[in-house]
Amino acid sequence: QSAGLWIAGHRIPDSMGHKLDSPDRAGMVDAARRAALHRTLRSGERLWQAHPLEPARLAAPYSGGDPVLWERLQLRPLSADASRGEPEGSSMTLLVARPRPSVPQGSRGQQRHPAVLLLHSTGKCKEWLAEHLERLARSGFVAAAFDARYHGERALPQAGLPGAEALSLIALGPGLSELILETEQSRLEVYHKALIRAWRTGAERPFVFDTTSDAMDVLDVLGDRPDVDRKRIGVVGVSLGGMAAWLLSAADERVAVAAPAIGVQSFSGALRLGLWGGRVDSLRPLFDTAAADLGRSEIDTAVVKAVWSRLVPGLAEDDKDDISAFDAALSLRCVAPRPLFILSGDEDPRCPVDLVRSAVADASEAYVAKGAAGLIRHFVQSSTGHEMTPCMWEEIDSFLMQTLSGRGDGLPPASKL
Repeated sequence: QSAGLWIAGHRIPDSMGHKLDSPDRAGMVDAARRAALHRTLRSGERLWQAHPLEPARLAAPYSGGDPVLWERLQLRPLSADASRGEPEGSSMTLLVARPRPSVPQGSRGQQRHPAVLLLHSTGKCKEWLAEHLERLARSGFVAAAFDARYHGERALPQAGLPGAEALSLIALGPGLSELILETEQSRLEVYHKALIRAWRTGAERPFVFDTTSDAMDVLDVLGDRPDVDRKRIGVVGVSLGGMAAWLLSAADERVAVAAPAIGVQSFSGALRLGLWGGRVDSLRPLFDTAAADLGRSEIDTAVVKAVWSRLVPGLAEDDKDDISAFDAALSLRCVAPRPLFILSGDEDPRCPVDLVRSAVADASEAYVAKGAAGLIRHFVQSSTGHEMTPCMWEEIDSFLMQTLSGRGDGLPPASKL
């Protein structure tokens, strides 16, 4: 091989005598890692057709204030991708809330709005986020959500809710949120079975990776809408959705701003320090099965590492010279210089805050190198575990208004414990 730095078979030129840790060289590695993550998540691009499932509806079912326009769209791929675990005819449903139009949709005078893709947590579904979709639409955003793999309608017909119209636009409201909570366990059982199947067969990656791939497809659809400014699309995710938001923003530069909440974590750091218990407990059937399959009497670090290597290859790897290593300290760097707002609870057992702080500190170096030191922030909610607080949502709203709507500059200040 010729002179220069070689990373996973890719040559990073050694020009002008730059050292390995120089800003220029680090930027090249970050770009190569972003490309590698993109390839890992998305094996190929597809064309989608969006079909309304019912007429759009003007309503404000959560606030009772000025109505927003709701849409429920079925997204159908023109061809399925077997490598992504998709059967022929697979589809997704997109729930959209947008500002009330001042002119008919599709007309030449139609205004283009910033858009926000919201990604839900484990066991929930797109309708669980409808309250936040409505609030964002009233603030001038086109807000959208879809079901993660093996969640919502992608787990059970009508998400396991009674009645053929259980998920229709007219059903939106606090009562639907209560039903989603009451029926969560039935959907979780489907999800856990899918994780176990993926562990045993390797045919799918339903923990984070497949959902992030789907989010890339949804970005295609949002960017093609005549009411969306494709240069101003942000992503917000909670827990499982926070992990997907982190990886999506790292892999896909179409994401203009990102706010991953209670999702960013160091998988490699948790393995090294034995801090994986909280995350494992959230996926206990999977890890119990893996331990038994590996002939272990109990779950240990080796079992956890084997599961992550199988389901999310690279996510628990932190070798900076390997562009297929995607742990938080490495992949968060790939978001720079785009605005990034990470939210954590200081008592979160699934995402230990000290490990998140360390990852943010490493990623901040990339922002400094690109002259964007003020565009990465870490908000830590005190006395908070793995949960979202009203204050966290207020911080996210402020972040989106300042970075996407053109009503502010930079990011809100980071909190201090």
